[in-house]
Amino acid sequence: MFLKKRHLEIIREMTKTENQAEIQEKLPEEFQIRALELYILGFAELEGNKIKFTEAGKKLLKIAEKINIDDLPDIFVDSEIIKILELLEGTGQVPEEWLALLKERKLADENGLTEVGKAVLELYKETHPLVYLTPEIVSFLRGMPKIGTLDELITYKNSRQYGDNIINALQAMRLLLISPQTEKGKAFATTPATKLALKAVQMIPVFARAIVLRKEDFEMLKSGKSTAQLRDMGLADEKGTTELGKVIMDTYEAMGKKEEKVLPIYLLDDELTVLKAIQEIEGKYEKNPDILPTYKEIEKIAKVNDLGEILHLLESKELIRRELVKNKDTYWLTKWGKDAIKFGTVSPDGMKALTYAESGDVPIAEWVIQAKKEGLIAYGITDKGRFYLKLSASIKRKPYLTMYDSAILVKMPRKKYIHKDELVKLVQDYVSGDEKAIIKAIGEAEAKGFIVELQNKMVKLTELGEKVKTAIENAKVQEIIKTKFGVTPTTYNVLKVIYDNLKVFNRIWKESKEIRGYKQDEVDVIKKHLSLSEDEIKKALTILRALGLLGEKSLTEAGKTLVEAYA
Repeated sequence: MFLKKRHLEIIREMTKTENQAEIQEKLPEEFQIRALELYILGFAELEGNKIKFTEAGKKLLKIAEKINIDDLPDIFVDSEIIKILELLEGTGQVPEEWLALLKERKLADENGLTEVGKAVLELYKETHPLVYLTPEIVSFLRGMPKIGTLDELITYKNSRQYGDNIINALQAMRLLLISPQTEKGKAFATTPATKLALKAVQMIPVFARAIVLRKEDFEMLKSGKSTAQLRDMGLADEKGTTELGKVIMDTYEAMGKKEEKVLPIYLLDDELTVLKAIQEIEGKYEKNPDILPTYKEIEKIAKVNDLGEILHLLESKELIRRELVKNKDTYWLTKWGKDAIKFGTVSPDGMKALTYAESGDVPIAEWVIQAKKEGLIAYGITDKGRFYLKLSASIKRKPYLTMYDSAILVKMPRKKYIHKDELVKLVQDYVSGDEKAIIKAIGEAEAKGFIVELQNKMVKLTELGEKVKTAIENAKVQEIIKTKFGVTPTTYNVLKVIYDNLKVFNRIWKESKEIRGYKQDEVDVIKKHLSLSEDEIKKALTILRALGLLGEKSLTEAGKTLVEAYA
């Protein structure tokens, strides 16, 4: 959405006359452009020399009547203001600098959103802009960077001598989003609808006239009907809606739509070192089958601090697979792992620049700058960025809980946002630890799907996080926190076998007098389902019982909850 003070002044004058010339005489400054923007936004109809209210325009008028328009800043609402409104409504808290912008526009006060603020946000959710693609807009879209800092976009605009109105129009159509200001500045991102708009115009050999699609046009094409105007634009012919028409309809539907975000993925330097070590050993194995990628062999090459933790992390992200070969536990690269070696490291924050933009939301400048450093974005998303987006969307994550993960889950409230700084303090008070390490762990917990951190640094448990929190709290919390390799892909896989074959295990438990760490009959069943050594299975069973995820003769409620959380 994009509304200037002048738009509201025009809306106010429209209550007195529908004659454009009369309104323009009173408000001459850029009247034609602002009237056209009201049309694109769906607030006005332009018929000859007349400008008329739409139903949405009447709702905007009611908002305008509640405020003193003369006291407003030049820009009343844009995509930045809408984002702040959404965050304040959703989390109850935004930075003071952001709140000041809302207060200046009478959209919020110390108690949160005002009635005007609520009405503006509701109007944004209810309304839908037109598709309005002119040769100038299309030329700008084709050449502009698709994600970056706002300074980059302004530099591009100025270098091509485009006016500010082009950016206003793109915001009005929800093809461009601008983030609120943070320490590193502002960021921007084009939306998924932009890709569809560009796909559409590529189907036109010479783009010489505007393409316009209103709601009534969309409904007409959807029903298989058309008008002379739609046919003239190439959106329909005697057979019905053309391929161009279908893509323009897709563009219309995508405007303002937000998809579920893909979880950000991450790959640390030490993880990459281990992947490369496994790759080297696999090369040796091809020449000498006696050389296997066992823990000891990997340790010889990868000089990292905590190999066990890294192997669990890599397995949890499907970058390696574990397999029993010649009665030895070995680790092999997956296809994803091999490709990750080619592309290198990536952080959760860098990936969030991509996942937010791809979902139709706007990242903040810090994430965009990090993504640029990591080679995830250049003028748009790079091959590296596309690879990690695909990886993140495709893999089936398995749990690996560090001490910090467990502490984060325990201290996070249910169904409620808290500020990241507050979470850092809660975790620090609970398990101690370095502040930087905890901040890093919060980013990794988001990549594992336990929490979500928004642009205003407010954090909330995800659905998965809620379930895993329940599992931990129903188990032996302190044991989980102090056990280094407690909940890992290996212990989870063992637990999943028990869950999937509960009748078999119930029979084993019924026939057993006492079980402490493990029973051989349990090990024998698990061996049939998992490529693990007996020692690893025995160790996993002992750990699961110590953590309260497996009882002496039963699968505990906590264990059942954990398995079902990842089912």
